[in-house]
Amino acid sequence: MAKCVSEEIDLTPYIGRWVAIVRGKVTGVGMSAMEARRASKHQRPKDEPRVVFVEDGGRMTEDERRTTKDG
Repeated sequence: MAKCVSEEIDLTPYIGRWVAIVRGKVTGVGMSAMEARRASKHQRPKDEPRVVFVEDGGRMTEDERRTTKDG
């Protein structure tokens, strides 16, 4: 059973920012979703990242948790 990304990694350093996640790892960070996705595609051009906004406390919304599960 796949774990939620927020359980696997600490997102608190990214509070107030957008993060791109590929295979359970942060691969891009930005002040906008587009910036985070672009940074991720630079690191992993063949992978399509999940881009989420990290809210206060390093938490994602419930919908974002569901969409970032691997497998």
